[in-house]
Amino acid sequence: MLGSASVDCETLLFESKRFHHVSSHLSSDIQIEGDLNCSTDLIFDGAITGNINSKGSLTIGQNASVKGDLKAEKAVIEGKVNGSGSFNSCRLSPTSVITGSVSTISLQMEEGASLEGQCKVGKAKA
Repeated sequence: MLGSASVDCETLLFESKRFHHVSSHLSSDIQIEGDLNCSTDLIFDGAITGNINSKGSLTIGQNASVKGDLKAEKAVIEGKVNGSGSFNSCRLSPTSVITGSVSTISLQMEEGASLEGQCKVGKAKA
């Protein structure tokens, strides 16, 4: 899927009847040019040139490539991000590679994670 405008996750929702949890999952074959806005939890494992804004939790999967800014309440970064991120809490997995700034209240950086850029941690978010 290749898009050239904003994508709204509500058109891509998956509801699990067993858990009654609404989330969106965009797999590794997705390619987006433009911004992605989501009001639910989002698992993104594709490629995007644009910003991602999630009102829920945001997982950037191990296969993901992001060239743009990220904003979410909670983030788990496993893939490559070239841009800035603003979160309430953020976990960088061993496979994460971030080039850019991260601003978060709580940061967990696992051994092997890579962050090249400015990092602001604490309640005084920028």
